[in-house]
Amino acid sequence: MGVRHYRHLIEPIPTPGSSADTESPLQSVAGVPFPALHRGETLAFHYTRPPLTQGIATTVMFAGAVALGAAPGMAEIWKQIVETVPEWILVVGVPHVGHLLLYWVVVGLVAYVDRTDRPAFISKHRIQTGPRRQPSLRKVLPNLALNQLVWSPLLLLGLWGLLRLRGWAPSPELPSVLSLFVEVAAMGACSLVWFYGSHRFLHRPYWMKKVHHVHHEFRTSTAIASEYAHPIEFVAANFQTLACGVILVAPSLPALYLYTLIAVSTVLVHHSGYALPWASWSVHHDWHHYRYKECFGTLGIIDRVMGTDPEFHTLEHGDTR
Repeated sequence: MGVRHYRHLIEPIPTPGSSADTESPLQSVAGVPFPALHRGETLAFHYTRPPLTQGIATTVMFAGAVALGAAPGMAEIWKQIVETVPEWILVVGVPHVGHLLLYWVVVGLVAYVDRTDRPAFISKHRIQTGPRRQPSLRKVLPNLALNQLVWSPLLLLGLWGLLRLRGWAPSPELPSVLSLFVEVAAMGACSLVWFYGSHRFLHRPYWMKKVHHVHHEFRTSTAIASEYAHPIEFVAANFQTLACGVILVAPSLPALYLYTLIAVSTVLVHHSGYALPWASWSVHHDWHHYRYKECFGTLGIIDRVMGTDPEFHTLEHGDTR
């Protein structure tokens, strides 16, 4: 099933001077109204190729985790933590609270850059220019409250239960560097496959209209959009993208923490609206929000193999659409 299957999900994006570039008509995503650009308003997408330095942030996180584990006395400290702290706090509470702190800190920082265009070393990497097409905070915040404060802890409890059924339990011993790397990499590979499959499925007409259009209310992406989604999508696509590898790998607790840090950071960066040269390449997913009809994966690898990036694949460094 190629990308042609999805071409009918949206009307063409108006270009400056076109008949669609007026105040009156409404675009739609699978029949869901989406306001057209006002006369004189234009959006522009700026393509930049993947930088060789995009792995710096992930490398720093991994190196920091290794250094922390190798610190004097850390092995004994970790053993005491595992033996004294209730397991539900370690598996459910720590990831949940850590995720919320990371999410809202990054959301706040990106919102500041969006509003002020400062600092310049970040704002100069903005991918889209023109009027921001985003839902209001009055609509976004109740959705986030439901997803983050109700669904997320319940899903983490369910994940913990599935791990327990597998006979998993936190180990009082820290994993080796090799074990840490293999477990995080394996969970990451699982997430790439699950996200592509579930995301592409959500672009089928029925699911786009009933579920996935909520997330696509952010045509101009920003960090807060990363968890703004219909509850069905949040459970079956967003959370399960991260959880599927955890269920299959049953990793050590430190690997689970590191994977959560890297995964949540990556999702936030991919929705930030900025192509930061030291972080995971966000241009691919930003294009998906801009065009809707292609680029369903995370890094672009599966899209290239499956042929679901026909227009994106033709872009060259410095191109504007």
